[in-house]
Amino acid sequence: MTKPSTRLSLRGEKLTPVKVSVVIPVFNEIGILQELYERLTAVMENCEPHYELVFVDDGSTDGSYDTLKFFRENDERVKVVRFTRNFGQQAAVLAGFRESTGPVMVQIDSDLQNPPEEIPKLLDAMTEDIDLVTTIIKKRNDGLMRILGSRLLLWLGKLVSGNRFELNLSSFRAFRRSVLEKIESCTDRSRYLAVLMSWMAVPSVEIEVEHHPRPSGDTKYPFLNLVKLAWDLITGYSNMPLRLVTYMGILGAGIGFCLTLFLLYQRFVNGILVDGLVVMCAVFAFFAGVQLFSIGILGEYLGRVYLQVQSRPDYIIEKVLD
Repeated sequence: MTKPSTRLSLRGEKLTPVKVSVVIPVFNEIGILQELYERLTAVMENCEPHYELVFVDDGSTDGSYDTLKFFRENDERVKVVRFTRNFGQQAAVLAGFRESTGPVMVQIDSDLQNPPEEIPKLLDAMTEDIDLVTTIIKKRNDGLMRILGSRLLLWLGKLVSGNRFELNLSSFRAFRRSVLEKIESCTDRSRYLAVLMSWMAVPSVEIEVEHHPRPSGDTKYPFLNLVKLAWDLITGYSNMPLRLVTYMGILGAGIGFCLTLFLLYQRFVNGILVDGLVVMCAVFAFFAGVQLFSIGILGEYLGRVYLQVQSRPDYIIEKVLD
């Protein structure tokens, strides 16, 4: 169950309910936080003054938490959630959603590549019949490997989803609290929120936004991390790898059958006796590879069942500064 929208923001002597919650996951971003905070507050003051900023410190070790704590001490509209360790971006975003109180939530990364100045576009696009606003980047300003990794992730996501629903993997979005309630009804251990929101197929709209180079620091999603995320996407939201194992088994059986026919033809029609040891080694190597690959796939899914049965929480919160 999600929390009701009860938090109030102070405006002079009058308390006003929060209308928009901006959720920002943070991991070792001390060099950007001051600029991020200043730009967020400037934008929100103009478009929706009754707001809150929910920063989630995902186990930062560079002093980011101290900076966030300073923001909270000087601004009542800031809420800070601190994890006991790094649990990953998806967990941090989910915690921010749960701790927020506004009826409308905006998710934005802390690296300033999605400029806060685009937030009003998302809020304007959220009309009465729209529950989710997702974004499409006009031109990505990243390194080559980061761009290739993002394209690989999107391609695999579309391969997994097929034509069942329209997939959008952007982490810059706005949505109503009713969408979060639908997410909470999903008990998946692996919660790739962008995929879940796409899968639910709630009334949504896509808008184009700018994408800026990272002002400082390194990306938290290098190519290898994107590959891991892609693997999580494939095994967490599809049984395609299991089907692939089935197809490989059928292919292997077909190859074995055809090879047997070929050897019999060579022996009894052409009178050629093929060295059995060579053939046996080749066939054994092929089937051994298929079996090991199949065991690996089954092990991955079995491991997911094991994690699901454990029912451990998505994250552990050390403290909340509210």
